[in-house]
Amino acid sequence: MADDVVNAIFQIMNFDINEHNWHGCCLTLAELSRRGLLLPNRLDQAFNVLHKALLFDENKGNFSSGANVRDAACYVAWAFARAFDPLILQDYQVDLAKTLLKVTLFDREINCRRAASAAF
Repeated sequence: MADDVVNAIFQIMNFDINEHNWHGCCLTLAELSRRGLLLPNRLDQAFNVLHKALLFDENKGNFSSGANVRDAACYVAWAFARAFDPLILQDYQVDLAKTLLKVTLFDREINCRRAASAAF
């Protein structure tokens, strides 16, 4: 049943731009992967969503939000690094490292920069 939950998460993240839904989906994805319930055949989809979440920014009037999504996405990256063998993640390492480095250096929020640094 965990694969059904993962499938539902990907559907929500592909069609919904609500930051609260993205935040919850990222946390769920991280916990599922940390517990070994995210199968390696889902990593292509997971990394596509992870890159979107790491750069998530939603404009609301004269300010933007989405720091909670970017912070949760860093937790996803951290969880992937601990849940999967490095050989399985080999194809995704360079792109993930580039994205995490961007967040580490240029994110507006200090907690996102720290989370990305820890995930890196």
